[in-house]
Amino acid sequence: MLVVLMKGDEADATISAIRRDQPAAKIEEHGTFWQIGAQDELVIDLARVGDELGREIDLGQWLTIMTTYVGRVEIEEGVFRITSQMLELEPSTL
Repeated sequence: MLVVLMKGDEADATISAIRRDQPAAKIEEHGTFWQIGAQDELVIDLARVGDELGREIDLGQWLTIMTTYVGRVEIEEGVFRITSQMLELEPSTL
């Protein structure tokens, strides 16, 4: 899974939150952007990003810094998740 963020305060806060919450994530700096990767899943908790930023940030605001991603997106309340799972094809628990 991969996400690319334009550099700025919001991206720096996202990087800090990911370093704390997902230390195995691979974070690379590339001039004007950050590339963040993970093996199976990358979770961006916007409350944690807001804590690092010093103010609240909602999904719409955060999405303005995301330039691209690779994986399947699942959005929950305040969480942006990119996963390798085929979400719509996962077996049901009936």
